[in-house]
Amino acid sequence: MNKSNKHFGIGVIIAILVVILIAGILFTGKPWLSPPLQNCSSCICPSGQECRPINGTPPSKENLSTAQKKLSTDLLQLTDSRYLPIGLTPEALELQMEQNHQVTHVAETGNTLVYVYIKTSKNADTANINAFVWNVTDTDPVNHLVVAWMDASNLTRLASFDFVESIKSVSPPVTWGR
Repeated sequence: MNKSNKHFGIGVIIAILVVILIAGILFTGKPWLSPPLQNCSSCICPSGQECRPINGTPPSKENLSTAQKKLSTDLLQLTDSRYLPIGLTPEALELQMEQNHQVTHVAETGNTLVYVYIKTSKNADTANINAFVWNVTDTDPVNHLVVAWMDASNLTRLASFDFVESIKSVSPPVTWGR
């Protein structure tokens, strides 16, 4: 192979790479190496809530309050729609949790009740929890757990107490079979 054929081969390879790069820019609609948009002209701003970018990037977990950090992800999303993944509405989350028997609605009051495990500190007086729950269904003093139905609007307030270590939704058992 002589020098002119080598140069021709390298030129063809470079031309192919340039065509691929241009096609990628045209089909994605923006350059691959462009910085992310920093303005908030493309934000979703539900009434009464802070804006969030359309790409669904939730607020940073570093900015969560101490009480919010004690909630499981689904309960955090139930109490603050800014943490929902893109495409999931608060209504869809509630419906999904209702189908899993984790959420119910009180017809008379319109309250949304959620079925939760409340993990308390070792020497906590679980009577303090009674003011925040509708119905305690079970307790496990050895593991410092209270299982209860509680109003979703009280989740963050209950989690703000020092004697509460975490609050998680009760997950239904998964069975495979007949």
